[in-house]
Amino acid sequence: MKKSKIHSTLLLMVTAGFFMTSCSTYHGAVHPKKVESSKELRAKELPGLGSRSLPQPLSYRSHGTVLKLTAKARRQIKAGEPEHAFSTLERAIKIDPSDPVPWNMLAGIQLKRGNVDQAEQLAKKSNLLVKNDKTLRTQNWLIIAEALEKKGHTQEAAAAKRRARK
Repeated sequence: MKKSKIHSTLLLMVTAGFFMTSCSTYHGAVHPKKVESSKELRAKELPGLGSRSLPQPLSYRSHGTVLKLTAKARRQIKAGEPEHAFSTLERAIKIDPSDPVPWNMLAGIQLKRGNVDQAEQLAKKSNLLVKNDKTLRTQNWLIIAEALEKKGHTQEAAAAKRRARK
């Protein structure tokens, strides 16, 4: 009983987050104290989400705090703390709702939880925001494909897998 209440509350929070971010009119950016070069970003090795590797895309100029929060969420996922990672990623989205990485990571968490509808929607949101990061786009399509398969939509899942390979 308690578990379903937690899941219902979490679903409500995610849904509210979608509405808040889609209605947001804030377009400013908060600049990090230190801007890392592309070379420094490439040198960082971050743990992946489960068995899939989620490298921080270099095509985004994320807010420094968002980078730290996504790295923290990866550590939390690796440590078996998806609830904490979920909260961490929600904070990252509040800071920069246009960064597709936290949306992708939330989709992965929801897929592992069995919340296939939410996983699919979060991966689609990430795909709307992704620019030219083929790796992240591929990961989103694979999440969508797996969610569709779990819902029994095999033809749509096959189409999503083909899109992942493009």
